Amino acid sequence: MRSMKILGSLVGLLVIAGIASADDTNALIELDKKWGESEGADALAPMLSDDILAIGVEGLAGKAEMLEAADEEEPATGAYDAGDYQVNFLSDDVAVMVHSTRVPEPHWSMHVWQKFDGEWRVTATASVPIEE
Repeated sequence: MRSMKILGSLVGLLVIAGIASADDTNALIELDKKWGESEGADALAPMLSDDILAIGVEGLAGKAEMLEAADEEEPATGAYDAGDYQVNFLSDDVAVMVHSTRVPEPHWSMHVWQKFDGEWRVTATASVPIEE
């Protein structure tokens, strides 16, 4: 009887953990879409950790370079269209996300998200263009 109670408790904890991960997965996907639709440094800054590491076709960048580039970018010509999301949690407060984006510029992205004081922020990101 005692082992059944322990087993029931463990199953309950696993179900709750699965629900929490699903909720965080959806929250991270929504944050990524918000990032893709953001325009300018003011919109992007709250999503990035202060010590972010970024890599793209132009090389390495940090937060200052990313914010500068965000202010220099032309506004998007179409709606942000991302898909193929996969999110793997390394812990309760660290997740790795990959996804594709077709519009405005076709590319694959990988982001490392970390939760700081209850808020998810990107701590590392990389992207590669999708050849047409």
